[in-house]
Amino acid sequence: MLRILLSAGNILVSLIIGAFLMALVAVYSPGTLSVLLGWARGFKSLITGTGLDAKYNIWLEVLLDERQLLFIGFTVVARVLIGLIAYPIVQWRLRSSGRGFYG
Repeated sequence: MLRILLSAGNILVSLIIGAFLMALVAVYSPGTLSVLLGWARGFKSLITGTGLDAKYNIWLEVLLDERQLLFIGFTVVARVLIGLIAYPIVQWRLRSSGRGFYG
């Protein structure tokens, strides 16, 4: 049960940190955020321009937004940062308890 709570907490924290990182970039470097939005726009056109049947492609065009793609990117960066920070802590706890990673 603890692992489920930690996993859900990790996802929630990464969403919050991703939004915070996106806000920081927007405030301190709006030009960078504009470039990133342009990349997200290009990525959306790449995804929607794959030649899918119109009944499927229209849902991609309606549901996929540049801001969402950008937020997903910042959330992924936040998850990587959390992983890099948490890995040494987990390894230290496992060594100090005398258990292996799967033990």
